[in-house]
Amino acid sequence: MRIMRLLQGCLFDLFDPSISYSGYWFLGGSKRFYSTKPETGKYSNTYKNEYKLTQEQRDSIIGILLADRFLERAKPTHNTRLRIDHAYPEQKEYVLSIHKLFALLVAIEPSINIRKADPRTRKIYKSISIKTLRFPCLNEFYDIFYKDKIKFVPLNIQDLLTPRGLAHLIMGDGFLHSQGVVIICTKSFTKEGVELLIAALYSKFGIKASLSKRTSSSGTVGLRIRISKVSMDNLITFLRSTTPYFIPEMLYKLGV
Repeated sequence: MRIMRLLQGCLFDLFDPSISYSGYWFLGGSKRFYSTKPETGKYSNTYKNEYKLTQEQRDSIIGILLADRFLERAKPTHNTRLRIDHAYPEQKEYVLSIHKLFALLVAIEPSINIRKADPRTRKIYKSISIKTLRFPCLNEFYDIFYKDKIKFVPLNIQDLLTPRGLAHLIMGDGFLHSQGVVIICTKSFTKEGVELLIAALYSKFGIKASLSKRTSSSGTVGLRIRISKVSMDNLITFLRSTTPYFIPEMLYKLGV
């Protein structure tokens, strides 16, 4: 017990002083520590029922969900919440930008999750996460992206995906390959769904891409989207024109 208390006390040294924490989790430990902020009138049922998403929020949610983040809805009669979880500290600024965008839907600050050391590498992994309150305005997106609690690429993704949504897709689950092209991880979707998304990229934005596969050490095959090298300049110009859809800290994913 004494050793556990010492370990838990040391956790504060791992936290980022630039973030105001309302709670933290030590995943895999014997206890879970957290603090909560009491609800105010701002988060009453009336407020939730009357809240309407802005166009920026709507466009962003499409890309966020395509980037392997998810919605939670316990029953069809319940409302939905958005949950975001990304690697820390690599994706810290991106998560903070999402928190700012959906500030009127959240009640607590972002939290850093610290997990037990990986048994193979002994490395301690951390992530930063946020979650909204449950809102009726999010039910629409659950109905669009989920069936029997399984997420899929909507058939009308071409109509739903905007430049801002595409930016969130790449900021959330994209990376720059050593060959100078962007790879988008889409392992949570079926081959048919990924092909729909590839078709939408070309028909709507003129961005050529192809389907690629990656086999993990466990033998699991994951699907990816590989942006064609001839489309990279078009992609970068498109996402940076008029409105800076990419936050500065994530531009490295485009190689700029």
